[in-house]
Amino acid sequence: MQSLPADESYEDGILETMRCHNRRLPLWPLHRERLARNAGFDELLLKEIDQCIPRLVEQLNQKMAIARLRLGSVGGEWCWDLSLLPLNLTAETELGVRLYPCKTYLPLSKSRNLGSKLLCRNRYNKAKSELPDGERIDGLMLDSEGRVIESLRCNLLARFGNTWITPDLHRCGVRGVMRDWLSSEIQWQERDLEIRDLSGADEVALCNSVRGVLPVVEIIGHQRWPIGAGVRGLQHLIMETLW
Repeated sequence: MQSLPADESYEDGILETMRCHNRRLPLWPLHRERLARNAGFDELLLKEIDQCIPRLVEQLNQKMAIARLRLGSVGGEWCWDLSLLPLNLTAETELGVRLYPCKTYLPLSKSRNLGSKLLCRNRYNKAKSELPDGERIDGLMLDSEGRVIESLRCNLLARFGNTWITPDLHRCGVRGVMRDWLSSEIQWQERDLEIRDLSGADEVALCNSVRGVLPVVEIIGHQRWPIGAGVRGLQHLIMETLW
């Protein structure tokens, strides 16, 4: 396994961030499927990563960590690495997240959106620089036509009555692995949403494969919510099934 340079050194690169829990990666099969489906990596490369994972996580002394897998081209040569970083739990899980609508938007894909998480994060970093000072704030990302897509680090879920809705990502955005996992556990619909639609939801949540589900308690300048039973139910489902 080759040690790679900084993310910005990649000419092209894919990033998978995964939760390591009790020396295993519970969602690795779904991350693997996304790599094979969207990035087109061959089976021999994926098997090489399969063999590396147990050796790496066996070294972990902590109960939780972030596994960070990078694949891509540096100087015209394809390479990959897998590393473990500390996972520090935050108050967001219990107290919720406030979303700030960013002016930096996501461009529409000129072809089919593959939904992979790219190592090139320039647009997300630009949006992050807009965030106001404050606690538990994440950026809300829209596309160039004003549709809600995702946050800077998570996918979105909104409950309207008995129905969970998630933004349509066929034009742009990251098709997160936790979002995929939840789709097999609960019923939800994919639909175009604008901020005014999201503001009318009964509950809003964020999800990703490291943090699980986080309640959204405010879209700054638009709407506030108490933390509801629906979001707590999703958190409980993850705790009981995955972590």
